[in-house]
Amino acid sequence: MFAAAIEIGYIGFTHAPGLRAPPAIAYLVALICVVTSARLFEMASGRAGTGDWFATVFFGAAAAIEWWIAFFSPPGQCRSSMDGLSVVANAGGGTCRVGFGIAAGICTALAIFCSWRLLRTGS
Repeated sequence: MFAAAIEIGYIGFTHAPGLRAPPAIAYLVALICVVTSARLFEMASGRAGTGDWFATVFFGAAAAIEWWIAFFSPPGQCRSSMDGLSVVANAGGGTCRVGFGIAAGICTALAIFCSWRLLRTGS
């Protein structure tokens, strides 16, 4: 996960030609990879705790990425796939954007809830 974070951060930093999003989106994906590797290390050490810090960062970064896809991604670029079946939305990708908007709303709510738990418990 940490190696993936370095690679994704590098792709964002160098503005790789295949990157169809702003570098900030690549940095957020890299952040998710970094906190995931830190959480895995924390769990492997036997001191897992509640994981609220991880969930707050994870859902906050995921929400920012999904809000960008829902509102700011280039028209016709909203894509999704499941089990290898790629769905490319035509005509502006309204359905795809709505789906990412719903996911963004859910992730935002979870980030707020997890940060509330984190601040309430003081962990």
